[in-house]
Amino acid sequence: MVSQMAGEARRAQILEAAAQIFARHGFRGATTRAIARAAGVAEGTIFRYFPTKRHLLLALFEAFVIRPIQQQLQTLETMDPREWLEAFLVERLTAMRARLPLMQALYQEIRTDEAVRQMFVEQIARPFLEQVQALLADVLPQRQRPFHPTLILWAIWGALHGVTIFGMEMDPGLAALPPEQIARELTALFLWGLEGHSDEHAQR
Repeated sequence: MVSQMAGEARRAQILEAAAQIFARHGFRGATTRAIARAAGVAEGTIFRYFPTKRHLLLALFEAFVIRPIQQQLQTLETMDPREWLEAFLVERLTAMRARLPLMQALYQEIRTDEAVRQMFVEQIARPFLEQVQALLADVLPQRQRPFHPTLILWAIWGALHGVTIFGMEMDPGLAALPPEQIARELTALFLWGLEGHSDEHAQR
């Protein structure tokens, strides 16, 4: 048990160091030597946990994107949809803003490196999307109007990453907005569209 815990701690230590180096130099500019130095381990130690630098990148995506979302999805069935979506967006916006250079580096490689893209789709994206679609298929029919689970998933995903990965870099005004305001406005847009909710109109 102690050895397993030590191994998990060392793996997390390497991941955090890789996150720093990738954010600073990009995926292609980062070296395992620099990552090992930042982690305080021998370079060979990295390869005991991650066979290649690509495996490191995918592990970072899983640790900083997939797992937090999976944790939040556990509360979806028990919360009001508006409250859940707003809380979800606040957490994701805050977390991604805190690691924006790393997120940009990760997505850059997923888009441009075919080997990384294939590994990402097969090992991370497809199993995760199947899990989320199954959950949404159970939850959405309980609502007042029918929705297509895959469409809802990609619409939320696209808005979230469009705002963080691209919007905040190109628009300083958007980057200056607090995550709570962005989450609140995106939630209203998803739930009530551009015309807004009747309660909102009544308050104006």
